[in-house]
Amino acid sequence: MSGWSPACPRPNGRKRRHCEPPHAGAAQNSPAERAAYPRPHHTVRAVGAPTRPRALREAQVVQWALGAHHPGFVSQLREHHGWVLEQAGAVLGFVTLSDDGHLSLLYVSADHQRQGLGGLLLATALSQAGRLGIETLTTEASAFSYGLFLRYGFELTGLESVERGGVSFIRYRLHCRLPS
Repeated sequence: MSGWSPACPRPNGRKRRHCEPPHAGAAQNSPAERAAYPRPHHTVRAVGAPTRPRALREAQVVQWALGAHHPGFVSQLREHHGWVLEQAGAVLGFVTLSDDGHLSLLYVSADHQRQGLGGLLLATALSQAGRLGIETLTTEASAFSYGLFLRYGFELTGLESVERGGVSFIRYRLHCRLPS
């Protein structure tokens, strides 16, 4: 697919970028899966790289990235709707959305952060959620992505503390009701 899908509005002043359309029950070699696997650790780790050193401590980045090796990570890529942002064949980022409205795996490569691509992916997921008949979206955001979700209309439901490999994280449970 070339150019833009209707779900991917062109950001002002930006080069054309490409979003793959949503897919449910994607095959083993789905675009989202190709973006993250077999290099999930590299892809996930890049999100917490030094772009925002105050958002995540190094130990948190390491443990968070290890989650990409969990079998559930790959099954999410296969079973959920997903959108991939590409330019000239290079994957810039991706996001997934489950049928029940849970938004997860919002990642942008370290080299392309702070350029509005996370917002483009999130706007695409919000638009497609409405088309899928989803009324409310939920997510758990890190300190790194919390502000992005707030800018797109998500509201804080609560905080949770999770532990991975002996390292604690605070996550922000958020929800967003879509206009009917």
